[in-house]
Amino acid sequence: MHIAFVGSRGIPAKYGGTETFVEEVSKRLIKKGFRIYVTCESDEFFEDEYNGISRVHVPSIQGKSVTIPSINDVVATTYFLLKHSKDVDVIYYVAPDGALAAILAKLAKKKILINPDGIEWKRLIKRSYFIPFHMFPIYLATMIYMYLMEYLSCKLPDVVVADSIGIKEHLKRGHNPKRVVYIAYGARELVSLDISKDKELRILKKFGLSPKGYYLTVARIVAENNIHMEIEGFKKAKSKKKLVIVGNFNEKDPYTKHLFKLKGNNENIIFLNPIYDKEVLGVLRKNCFAYIHAYEVGGTNPSLLEQMLFKRPILAYDVPFNREVLQEGGIYFKDAEDLANKMGMLEREGFDLKLIKKTQVKRIKRQYNWGKVAREYERVFRALIGRAQG
Repeated sequence: MHIAFVGSRGIPAKYGGTETFVEEVSKRLIKKGFRIYVTCESDEFFEDEYNGISRVHVPSIQGKSVTIPSINDVVATTYFLLKHSKDVDVIYYVAPDGALAAILAKLAKKKILINPDGIEWKRLIKRSYFIPFHMFPIYLATMIYMYLMEYLSCKLPDVVVADSIGIKEHLKRGHNPKRVVYIAYGARELVSLDISKDKELRILKKFGLSPKGYYLTVARIVAENNIHMEIEGFKKAKSKKKLVIVGNFNEKDPYTKHLFKLKGNNENIIFLNPIYDKEVLGVLRKNCFAYIHAYEVGGTNPSLLEQMLFKRPILAYDVPFNREVLQEGGIYFKDAEDLANKMGMLEREGFDLKLIKKTQVKRIKRQYNWGKVAREYERVFRALIGRAQG
């Protein structure tokens, strides 16, 4: 049983939730007898192996934080069909950008899965608020394109995968796919339980931080993740703690420029570039006073799941996707003013932190663990391959 994962930037996971998902599921499926191929962005064509997983390196348009996934996926799919057509039973496109490439796989009569991810076209609506007027036509064209990818992601594959119940319902209402299944993500463990307190303090000291002395966000720096709302709320709260935001700040980007303007010369607001060292990131998550998750668009967010492992209070933007994941394990806010009020209440011990911790632990164990996720994918893959062979 040969499965190809197409559409991540590659493994080992360095960039984000999609790559973590591919690595975590792949390493469990090979133990069940599957042969797994994973495409990796590269400068040339070559193949190698990583922990039993076949990595297929494909030349791609790539940058530090930007790729053109649709083109990369077409190149990767073409390579697969030319070299591994007889080997691969199922091609799984892990993002909606793969819908164009899936047309090629469909013509080659391969079984196809696509994950349309969050409601990607809506992201462009939010981002357009922060761009110069002359860029609006580009954003509008991109929004239309992403809507088309979502539509094709529901019409082309044998199985559509939704990573949240909310996304599943959205796809059913909007596009009526012939088969859509809900399979969540798991939570990535970042730091060893036996790490010494001295080492944690040394890591925190590098950033000028102390345990429970800061609020934390780890996020892509884009408008729909509402980083501006966090900064506005933090300033309104007049907290003596710090606000630490870890993400891909790009000073040429209009939204990043807006955030720096909001920050001003406030020394208690700290912007950090992406941190790929899992231990350092884990220490930051473990020792924060509270975590802020202001994502507005999308399904189950891997960064939120990672934070739940540390049982810290989570201030979450009040949208259905976040309530679905956290349930009673979150403190919800509706705008910057409400966030400031909730920060004040939290610092005055105005919430039941025992219930919050208990709920987070229960949700991770029952719903968002990689073993469960991999078993659900195994069932889907076996059913697809069985039908094809039958």
